[in-house]
Amino acid sequence: MKKTIGERIRKLRQSKDYTQDNMAAELEITAGAYAKIERGETDPSATRLLRIAEILEVDVASFFTGGNPVPQQVVQSAPQPYGYASKEELAQLAQLVKQLVQDLEKLKEQLTAVPKATKKGK
Repeated sequence: MKKTIGERIRKLRQSKDYTQDNMAAELEITAGAYAKIERGETDPSATRLLRIAEILEVDVASFFTGGNPVPQQVVQSAPQPYGYASKEELAQLAQLVKQLVQDLEKLKEQLTAVPKATKKGK
């Protein structure tokens, strides 16, 4: 699955005449890290997939469905049936995911500090 998603991302990137370096710069990662995404060697986070879709101006579903890319659509704030989200709702979700990732990183730092503090007390 990772490899298929990476291949689809590569095809979409090439169709937009973007280089891997362009994408890496936009994503604020190294070109090597971006290349691993396209080769399917690493799983991009949901936030990163959303950002790649924004840069390529396609719906994130394009990475999973194959075929022709689905252009991003701006959906008005009118209520939508289950399964649809507005661009604003997706942006809010992306922000929440970003915050969760930051919170998890803080927890990891705190957890790694706990054994060190315990050892010092012995």
